[in-house]
Amino acid sequence: MKNPVPQAASLLLEKLLLLVHVRPLPAGSSGEPPPPAAAAPGYYDTSCFKRGDLLEVPRTLFIHFGIYLGENRVAHLMPDILPAFTGDRRQIQQVVTNKRLILGVITKTASIRVDTVEDFAYGGSILVNHMDRLFEDQVLGSEEAARRAEKLVGATAYSLLWNNCEHFVTYCRYGAPVSFQTDKFCETVKMIIRDQRSVLASVLVGLASIVCLAIADMHEENKAAANGCGKSRSGTQNEAALLALMEKTGYSMVQENGQRKFGGPPPGWEGPPPPRGCEVFVGKIPRDMYEDELVPVFERAGKIYEFRLMMEFSGENRGYAFVMYTTKEEAQLAIKILNNYEIRPGKFIGVCVSLDNCRLFIGAIPKEKKKEEILNEMKKVTEGVVDVIVYPNATDKTKNRGFAFVEYESHRAAAMARRRLIPGTFQLWGHTIQVDWADPEKEVDEETMQRVKVLYVRNLMISTTEDTIKAEFNKFKPGVVERVKKLRDYAFVHFFHREDAVAAMSVMNGKCIDGASIEVTLAKPVNKESIWKQHFNGQISPSSENLLGFPNKEDGHQKSLGKPANLLVRLNGQHSPGPTEFERCTYPFFPGIKLTPISMYSLKSSHFSSAAMHLDYFCNKNNWTPPEYYLYSTTSQDGKILLVYKVLIPSIADGSQSYFMPDKLCATVEGAKELAAQFTLLHLGKHKRFELVLKN
Repeated sequence: MKNPVPQAASLLLEKLLLLVHVRPLPAGSSGEPPPPAAAAPGYYDTSCFKRGDLLEVPRTLFIHFGIYLGENRVAHLMPDILPAFTGDRRQIQQVVTNKRLILGVITKTASIRVDTVEDFAYGGSILVNHMDRLFEDQVLGSEEAARRAEKLVGATAYSLLWNNCEHFVTYCRYGAPVSFQTDKFCETVKMIIRDQRSVLASVLVGLASIVCLAIADMHEENKAAANGCGKSRSGTQNEAALLALMEKTGYSMVQENGQRKFGGPPPGWEGPPPPRGCEVFVGKIPRDMYEDELVPVFERAGKIYEFRLMMEFSGENRGYAFVMYTTKEEAQLAIKILNNYEIRPGKFIGVCVSLDNCRLFIGAIPKEKKKEEILNEMKKVTEGVVDVIVYPNATDKTKNRGFAFVEYESHRAAAMARRRLIPGTFQLWGHTIQVDWADPEKEVDEETMQRVKVLYVRNLMISTTEDTIKAEFNKFKPGVVERVKKLRDYAFVHFFHREDAVAAMSVMNGKCIDGASIEVTLAKPVNKESIWKQHFNGQISPSSENLLGFPNKEDGHQKSLGKPANLLVRLNGQHSPGPTEFERCTYPFFPGIKLTPISMYSLKSSHFSSAAMHLDYFCNKNNWTPPEYYLYSTTSQDGKILLVYKVLIPSIADGSQSYFMPDKLCATVEGAKELAAQFTLLHLGKHKRFELVLKN
């Protein structure tokens, strides 16, 4: 068998030279590459290009990529040192010399620039949308690809492994920054390192790598010294550390869809992926921490099937990740030992269970449409639809409530459907629909469900009474129902014994009460104490789209406002949990216990859990008048009313700061008030004259 190592070594050395994208210049050149003779204006027929097309220019050792913007303009990423020194667009737009290229690679800086087709192709042949066949149905619209490219024009970070010209174009056209050239390069490195016959090639590669690393490290150290900072790990060191991790573990690593996957499956894995419940969500990860530091920490809990770190286009992580273990027990152990783990001095991560959300919320549906009609229509416009959940109107059971939940076969299918429907222009039956992730169902372990003796009954008539429901459920076996609690058009039926509840569920499901066909299931108990702790200790559900500190997986636009160390409140401003969702720590109240009247202002700040109460308490302690809240509203593009409060504290109102108003809108009054109070507290804490009271 022919030894592949010499060929691999040759390719690897070529790729090391490729790092600098050097263009061969003729002898005696001053460093400015002259345009090729064939690349005169008009040499390329741009009439065959469409806006948003992905253009490929094969070179001797690599392929260069760009996005066509129309009118003979191409956006493409090139290593370039100049944006690090000047913001003058005229200088940056000049032809990039080899020196600028080399220094850009070494310093990990680049620019996404717009050039003519001639300057972009540099005399080479051009392939159009050649990569579409690899991504099948992931191709975004041409206009969307062009808009993405135009939005990213300007200075950016450069990395051969994680942010090169191929990553740029695949992100724009397919929504997933991928580089097949990088994958081939990494495989070549591993092949050479693993083959004992390639000692000489390994030595040569090692020497070349040391030179590259040394130059890059010298630059990073000089830059850190100039900024008055300590030594920080360079981009080149990051790449070397990740390659070492891959070599040590044998796991593969690929970046796609805004995330970097380590494993999935691990080496030697046979059979299907681990079942649901084996994945945990990790939040509050330092943005400059990567798999080489994170994986060893999470391996303490068990064997990792897949580690997914969410990535920004710039190369930084997005502050959160998903870790899938091979068993549920390992995932539970990870939560137990790593939640609130100090990953770095003063930096604590949050770890909680992760659930793949396979359900979308579809709003603004015509109320006369039946479940079968909605199901058939959703199957026409999206793939992977499993079921549709439609709730009948509380007062008119012949109509739906104007929304439905669509269940998909996988999270990926749901995400692809959301991507197709989310722009806000998609219509069903002539109506522009609203699309978002549905809140996932709470997972309850089997042991807990085996003890449930409460039934959840929905689709009741508003006029149906608790006595009627109790009488109907007692018909199949008199005296088995303990009590009934009805809320609007649904109810909870409590039984004395579990076996009676299970039997009643099978008998009563689908029965008619007061003319309405009811649905009956076992009620899922909520661990109220754990939910409370999740909201107030920084743990959050990964499937929620609007939570503080952890960006949306799809969009990445939600930003954290931060929170004071002693302010134990939920600050996302999107949802204020009610008493049915959790309860505060309670203690028994025995008859005869002596009660003493007390003022809330005599308590400590730790007795308050909401931002609004904290602000009121804070004002009182400073002898200020209570805060005044003024409510304002606006209408979103989809017709939803959004709210924001302006907070005025008359005692401190002056010319410099007369009021406080957050830069986020909320859908509920309670959420808007909490967010405004929290925003006010944060800003008060920035002023030195308030520091003393804030610490108390």
